[in-house]
Amino acid sequence: MKLFIVVNNGFENLAKTELTELVKTESSLFPNILECEVSETSKIFTFLCHSQTSRRILVAITKTKEVETLTLPKNFPWPDFFTSKISFKIEVEGVKGQENRFEIARNIAGKVFNFLEPLNISPFLELKNPQCLLIVFFNGKEYFLGIDLAGVELNSRYYRVFPHQASFKGDFGYYLARKSGFKSGEKLIVGQCKDGVIPIEAALFAHQIPVQNTTFFSYQHYHLFKKVNSPTTLSKKKSTVIYAFDEVLPNIIAARKNAKLAKVQEYIDFQKYSLEDLDVKHEEQSFDRIIFHLTSKDEDKINEIYYQSTYLLKPKGTLLLIGRGSWEVSISSKFTLIEEEEIKKGESVHKLWVLQKK
Repeated sequence: MKLFIVVNNGFENLAKTELTELVKTESSLFPNILECEVSETSKIFTFLCHSQTSRRILVAITKTKEVETLTLPKNFPWPDFFTSKISFKIEVEGVKGQENRFEIARNIAGKVFNFLEPLNISPFLELKNPQCLLIVFFNGKEYFLGIDLAGVELNSRYYRVFPHQASFKGDFGYYLARKSGFKSGEKLIVGQCKDGVIPIEAALFAHQIPVQNTTFFSYQHYHLFKKVNSPTTLSKKKSTVIYAFDEVLPNIIAARKNAKLAKVQEYIDFQKYSLEDLDVKHEEQSFDRIIFHLTSKDEDKINEIYYQSTYLLKPKGTLLLIGRGSWEVSISSKFTLIEEEEIKKGESVHKLWVLQKK
């Protein structure tokens, strides 16, 4: 079965890696979209439960450069997804202007009704709580039409009940954890952890724990997925304890609560202490990776961050700095700059620096 994987801008290559890791399949990359073939329903479900980069996972129907001339394929297994008892809705993403989006949705809905009528299938529109969500996604070049297996945006994690305004959604947190070079079995510490998204995503990845609560996902209404099992941990990996700290107690309390909801509380040691206490709390050369998420008020602490990171990191260990887009950080002589990147989070821009200890 062909899938369209919708991701946020800049996450395409990591999503390709994730597809290979989770379901052993190759994919074609487009801006904000991956296209792949996954033969087994069980593997599709595994990816739905464990993907950390995806914003939406769609069963691919068709794609076109001109939405006005879009035609629905006869070889798509329509009865596996549509019946006369199922409700559906069409959402249009990536198109500017509410009137334009509404017109596209109305046009596609008409084509769906006309196409299914000869098959004696008569679904009905439901705009508030549809059982089936069809997505028309425009990536600036092509329109991709598919059936959303979740019915919700996957990067808005269910565990993030206690959010911090300066933190990130789940896919962004996962991207940052992987950008540091972190792998299962390594020792990671996250400074200024805020609501805990980065260490939580790292723990979910390291222990292959299901990322999603699929209780109310749309796939349950589809005949094709009636026999899939409940989401489970993929395999028992080497136990990986992640360390995280913040100087603000309410942040630590929120992060611990979020980690409990994500079922990773036993894998993350959240503590309240200051940056200056790191060399007292931990042994020299005891970490493989360090991540610091710095807001403007933290930028004057950069020399202390370099001192503590030099003390804590193993030789060739990496330090990931996350800062605002306009911040020009000076690179310590104790580190080599491996990569510098700008990435958008909504309307704001963040800058990333990956440094390696000499």
